[in-house]
Amino acid sequence: MPPNLTAPFFKTATLLKIFVTKILIRLSIKLITFLPIISLAQSEQLDYNIMFNGTTIGWLKLEKNEVGNKSNLQLTSEIKTNILFPIKVFSKETSTYENGKLIYSSQFRKTNGKTKIDKEIKLNENQYEIIENNKKTKLSCPVIDTNLLSLFFQEPKYIKEVYCDNQQRFIKPIKMEDGSYKMKFPNGYCNSYYYKEGICIKVKVEHKFYVAEIIIKH
Repeated sequence: MPPNLTAPFFKTATLLKIFVTKILIRLSIKLITFLPIISLAQSEQLDYNIMFNGTTIGWLKLEKNEVGNKSNLQLTSEIKTNILFPIKVFSKETSTYENGKLIYSSQFRKTNGKTKIDKEIKLNENQYEIIENNKKTKLSCPVIDTNLLSLFFQEPKYIKEVYCDNQQRFIKPIKMEDGSYKMKFPNGYCNSYYYKEGICIKVKVEHKFYVAEIIIKH
């Protein structure tokens, strides 16, 4: 009886099929392991123009990333204008919330190449700590659950107070007749926030010497 020359090939093909099947099973398990993490991650971005006297003088971008019980907010903006002299302002702010509680925030602002603000706030054992100019100071205030960055993503219908990082105090949003929410700051300036479907579409910034608007891009 002649030898079966095809037997070794069938055996090799069977072993290769088993090997490939095991690899696919392992890859499937790893993919399933990572799926819950992917499904929990959510991101959102809002882009705005900064307007002055009907002219665009800058841009502002808000980013929101949520993973599990953490929410990270980031604002980045740049203004270029020339009133009495050329002005270029770059700003970056961040806020991190965990279980609805602010645990970290930062502010950085540079004007014409010079750093004007570089500040952090950290929650340490239920006590907020401000870090600025290499100095640490305690901030006496209750737990912060909403600050100004939050207002871009959340209409303050039921919010009684909003924390202002610049002023280091809580400000009460005032509902106006035109549907906006006005925030009056101790220095006399104020911001008015306008919403559509829960998202901020415009901020009117009233300064002592000017009025500017931050308008969402469509």
